Amino acid sequence: MTNPAIVRRPEQSEGPALPCRPEQSEGPAPRPHSTSPPRFAYARLATAADRGAWSVERDVRWTDVDAERAHARPELLAQLRDAALIESYHPVHLAWMLDEVWDDVDACVAVSLELYEGFKHFHALRSYLDAVGYAPAITDAEIVACRARARRVGPSGTLVVRLVEFMLSEHLASYFFRRVGEQAEDPVLADLLALIAADEVRHAQAASDLIAARIAREPALIAVVLDAALDFHHFGEQVVDDVPVAFPGDPLAIRSFARRIERLCGVRLVDHIKGRL
Repeated sequence: MTNPAIVRRPEQSEGPALPCRPEQSEGPAPRPHSTSPPRFAYARLATAADRGAWSVERDVRWTDVDAERAHARPELLAQLRDAALIESYHPVHLAWMLDEVWDDVDACVAVSLELYEGFKHFHALRSYLDAVGYAPAITDAEIVACRARARRVGPSGTLVVRLVEFMLSEHLASYFFRRVGEQAEDPVLADLLALIAADEVRHAQAASDLIAARIAREPALIAVVLDAALDFHHFGEQVVDDVPVAFPGDPLAIRSFARRIERLCGVRLVDHIKGRL
């Protein structure tokens, strides 16, 4: 399914060069005035979100949903129900994170975008499950109960450890939604999951960039990141008993998991494991 096209204005011509007056011939020519906004570090995140933007109401072909084909794979629907509950949990664990990064403008943007887009994923998945009549339906009371259980426990680990957890959870989520979309019988569901998977790729990269910035300021954090990757637990474990996995032991997801950490830290996970023995 194609996202709405983003229309770009053509570059404005600066027009023909004007001859310099004698008193202006010395020194560099003045720079033309630019009306473009200044480029902040967080602008790339915002630009990527704009380019990948899609609408639950306009970009999902709700009138073409095929409930019969959807129910041909009930195990996939059950997994998507758990995935929707995990997405509904963001206001708890990301709220903790947002409270800790209030003085980091880039991090605040990354977390805020994830809060919104995570809600969109939850809204879209819940709407699809309701559209095909999947039971049991997700209820608001169930969502609140999941959040309440997590709040009683509270956040665990340092901010960097939880950023690693978030980055790798989003990384694996991108593979999960892509794989389930490939198995889906209903084309509408396949298109929806492709949109969600693309968002998850951006979210994982945003978290990776935040970690990289911290490593640049404090190289000793490399060991913390490597240890957190080895001890990784999906944040969805705080919501559901079993985090849904499309293909258990997916070799591509596992290899890319390790490569992401290696690119971030400059150290192979396998070498770090040897160092811990």
